Amino acid sequence: MIRFLQTPGRFQKVLLVGFLLIVCIMMVVTLVPGGMLNDFTGRGVSANSVAKVDGQDVTIQEVDQVARNMMQRQHIPAQFKAYILPQAVDALVMQKAYVREAKRLGLEATDDDLRYEMQHGGISQALYPNGTFIGESQYRNFVETQFNLSVPQFEQELRNDLTLRKLRSVIGAGTFVSNAEMHEAFVKAKTKVKFNYAVLNASDLEKSVSVSDPELRAFYEKNQQQLTNTIPEQRKVKFVLVDPARLPNPAKASAEELQAYYRQHSAEFRVPESVKLRHILIKLPPPGPDGKVDAKQADAAKAKAQDVLNQLHHGGDFATLAKKYSDDLATAKNGGAVGQLVQGSGVAPDIEKVAFGLAGGQVSDLISTSYGFEIIRVDDKTSAHARSFEDVRPEIEAAVTAQKNQKNAEQLAHTVESQAKSGGLERAASSNGLQVQESGYFAHGESLPGIGTSPQFGDAVFAMKANAAPESVPLSRGFAVGQVVDIKPPATPSFEQVKERIASELKQQKAQAILSQKCRDISDKAHASHNLGEAAKAGGTSLKTSDLVAPDGQVPDIGQLSSSVPQIFDMKPGDISQGINLGSKCVVVALNEKQPPTDAEFEAVKDQVKAALLERKRSEAEEVFIASLRQRLEKEGRIIVDKKKLEALAGPKE
Repeated sequence: MIRFLQTPGRFQKVLLVGFLLIVCIMMVVTLVPGGMLNDFTGRGVSANSVAKVDGQDVTIQEVDQVARNMMQRQHIPAQFKAYILPQAVDALVMQKAYVREAKRLGLEATDDDLRYEMQHGGISQALYPNGTFIGESQYRNFVETQFNLSVPQFEQELRNDLTLRKLRSVIGAGTFVSNAEMHEAFVKAKTKVKFNYAVLNASDLEKSVSVSDPELRAFYEKNQQQLTNTIPEQRKVKFVLVDPARLPNPAKASAEELQAYYRQHSAEFRVPESVKLRHILIKLPPPGPDGKVDAKQADAAKAKAQDVLNQLHHGGDFATLAKKYSDDLATAKNGGAVGQLVQGSGVAPDIEKVAFGLAGGQVSDLISTSYGFEIIRVDDKTSAHARSFEDVRPEIEAAVTAQKNQKNAEQLAHTVESQAKSGGLERAASSNGLQVQESGYFAHGESLPGIGTSPQFGDAVFAMKANAAPESVPLSRGFAVGQVVDIKPPATPSFEQVKERIASELKQQKAQAILSQKCRDISDKAHASHNLGEAAKAGGTSLKTSDLVAPDGQVPDIGQLSSSVPQIFDMKPGDISQGINLGSKCVVVALNEKQPPTDAEFEAVKDQVKAALLERKRSEAEEVFIASLRQRLEKEGRIIVDKKKLEALAGPKE
């Protein structure tokens, strides 16, 4: 499952349910105090695995792939992989446990389920266009190209996902939402408030705060333990860059190589059949609360589309009628022109099927789609053909030259590495027409001139010993042959090194204390006088007034009410709050008006509220089920994790 999720393609969505389940499981296991891994030992785990679930291995490759996927999605730097790997193990362990439990309960997807999903599910149009199977060969090619899986692997993944869907349905089957719950949730989400408020900012107070040198030294001594070794290890390196684009003797592509490349990659230079289209769209009305389109309105839309088609049959100009009638406003202004449609693109299967059966200048009959009624005209048609060698020669030359230079760069880097081990990096560089560069001291993850921020180079350099033999390291482009010149171990900064920083921290602490006290004073005075305006003025700030705002609304200086001052929705008009700490700010509010939603508003969206609450309850039921399942399997000894292997896989934490 993890492999195909990293492969772009619209068909990934078919199995997305299973992946979302992994995320849900991961949230549960990581939010439970202590985590799963605290209870596991490594008995019985095979050499290529880090865990076992009821006899089924959780392989190192699976864990690594899930961890990389998580880091990529959340933009987590490579050096934090050690912290992500335990979460990846937890997620995979519980996914396998979840599938196992579904099978134990007799919910495993059958061959008939699998067949039905393929014929009627999200990939049915790809596998059974017009209700006819595409054939074993095309099926195998589809699976391999779209999912990077073999057919048996793909079918097993799909079977697992169908099994999981069945289990989720069973877990959520008993959920129920009453009218009272729906009404309460709706009122809570849609009640609006209007209020006065006084805001104090720590940044404003910090400007008047001063700190003395003795205070700073005392602060430094008090926090010295936290400052220990906060200056990270730094290294100085010398290195030779081998850039494929800047080789001393760049490669040249021969005519024979270009021709060979053209023959070998002929499929890449084929231009598929395409048509240039115009269309007129008459949209269906939106579905009602029951999810269905009103039949009379749908008939009216079809009648309107048929009338337009009749006008075309009687000599009407397509572009003129598109401007007048088409509901696709983006193309209507251009006479319905939608541009080029490539055969096999899958962008609009219903339209594509008709378009490539028309001749140039021909108009279609009505095409019924899920969103309305279409009429198309083929303005021009381009037959499938191969681009000529001369047409693509510049592209081929660039590709072949780049390949050769990359290979030459790799060979040159290994030559420099080999020569440097015996004669030194400077001599090796000079004899190959290259230059040695030397860095200043830098920490892991910092950028280097000519290299930039390279995790590969950083990892390699910080694994080397000082003055050890130079090593060749692949970069995102080219190679670097590096050698560590000196190492500065982690260090504790001196007072002078951190004086400016701790001065800022101490000022912030003082300003925060003043902020809290001033906010309390304003609140106390407002409660005593029943007048927030006077209290705000006495506290050195002004009174502001909000609009009528719902919980998800934004208020200047406060932000979203539901997250910043949710207590305001429990207040009554005339109430004044205590000081509310917002981190760098503090606010006191006085409620003026409270406006709940009407019953009519509730009735209009009642079904949507019910659906949202049901989904939330099902998710909560699933979380409880997962936590209970985990505890039971641990107690039965059916889950085993080898923590030593996991620690070795993760490596040292930064």
